Amino acid sequence: MRLVLSLALCLGTASAYAAEGPAIGTTSATGSAAPPPPSSCLIQPDKKVPVTPGPGRVVACGLDLGSRSAKLSVVSMEAGRNATVEDERVCKRTLGMGALVFDPKAGVARPLPPEAIAALVDTVREFKEICARDGGSIVAAGATQWARDAPNVAEVAAAVKAATGVAFDVLSPRQEAEYSYMAASVNTPGRLVLDAGSNSFELAWQEEGSSAIGSITVPYGYVRGATLDFQDAPDYAAGLAVYQSHARARIEEELARLSPPLRLASLRDRIGRGRLGRDLIALGEDGAIVPLAVQARLRPHGGWIADQKRYDEALGGEPRRYDPSFGTMIAPPLRGSEVAAYLRALGPADFTTLKSDPVRALYGQKALVVPALVDLLLRELGARRLVVVPQEATIGHILSKAAMAASGPPR
Repeated sequence: MRLVLSLALCLGTASAYAAEGPAIGTTSATGSAAPPPPSSCLIQPDKKVPVTPGPGRVVACGLDLGSRSAKLSVVSMEAGRNATVEDERVCKRTLGMGALVFDPKAGVARPLPPEAIAALVDTVREFKEICARDGGSIVAAGATQWARDAPNVAEVAAAVKAATGVAFDVLSPRQEAEYSYMAASVNTPGRLVLDAGSNSFELAWQEEGSSAIGSITVPYGYVRGATLDFQDAPDYAAGLAVYQSHARARIEEELARLSPPLRLASLRDRIGRGRLGRDLIALGEDGAIVPLAVQARLRPHGGWIADQKRYDEALGGEPRRYDPSFGTMIAPPLRGSEVAAYLRALGPADFTTLKSDPVRALYGQKALVVPALVDLLLRELGARRLVVVPQEATIGHILSKAAMAASGPPR
C-alpha cells in the first residue's frame, strides 16, 4: 500500500494488522490479566527488515496512541523539496486503553492501570526501535480520546518519557480533527472528512476559498455505540434506530458549541451551494470497514470471517486505486444506497455473530456502527458517496510537526 499525497512542506531530517482482541486488563480463564496481542505490520510486515524508500528520500515516523490501538506510521519523502509523502510501514498493537479508562454505561472515567501503562511503554519502545531500524526518528506522537478521559494521563506520559525518551501530545479534539483533514484531503479545500474512532469520531471540513478547517469531535465512537446501543438490542434494526438517534443528537450538540454555532442543515446547505464537495471521505482501517462489510468481503462464503489471518487478508486484498481527485483509494466509492442496503440486509444470525466474540473483538463493533454512522451522515448532509482512503490521522500530525520544524523557531 502506497499513499501519495501532494503536500507543500519540506522534511529536512529524518502488514498485517493485529486483530482487535480483548483489551488488556480483561480476565482470562485462569483469572489473570490477559496480555495484549503482539504488534504486527502492513506494507513491510517483517519488523526486522528495514524499509527501502528509494534514493533521495528521508524517513520519519509518527505514533498514534489511540483508544483501541497504538499505531506506528513510517513515511518517507524526497528531501529538500515540496514533494510527496509515501507510507513505508504501518504497525499496530491492540491495547484497549479507551475501555480501561472509561465506562460508557456508567459514564465514569478511571485511571489507566499500571499493567496497561507497562504495556504502552513496551509498545512505544518497540515502535521506536522499528522506526530507528527503518532509518527514521519519531517526529510526532499523539494520544487521543482515552488520554483526554484518563485522570492519570500526566503520570502515563511521564512513565513513557522516562522509559523510552518519547514525549507524546494529548491531542485536543480540534487538533485530532485537523490532522485527520490534512491526512485525507490531499491538501485540498472543499472536502468533508470522517475519522471514525473507537471512543470518538471526528468530522472536519474546509470550505472552498477558506484557509480555516472546521471540525467537531463526538465522544461516541464505535466501541461506545456498540456497547450502549447494539449489544442489548433485540435486533439490528432496533439498535440501528437508537444508535442513529443518539449519534445525530451528539453531532448536533457539538456543532452547536462552535462559534458561530452550526447544524447538520448548515453543512448540508454548504454542500448544496458547492462550498463543500458532495463526497464524504473516511480514513484508514476504521473507514475501510465500510467497503469490507458492504461488499461482503468479510463473509466471502456466507459466513463471517472469524480469525485474524483471514481478516488481514481481507484488509489487504483489494487493489488500491489511484484517483486524481482523492489520491489512493481503498475501494471504489460507495453510494448511500449501497450502505443502506447492507444495513437492511443484516439479519438475526448476522447480528448475533457481529456482537459475539471472536468476531466482535476482531471487527464486529466497527461493522455494526461505522456503516450506520456513514449512512446517517450521507442522508443528513445530502452527500452522494463515501470515499475511503488508506491514510491515518497520524500522517497529518507528522506533516504538521515537519512543517513547524522546517519553518524554524518563532522570531
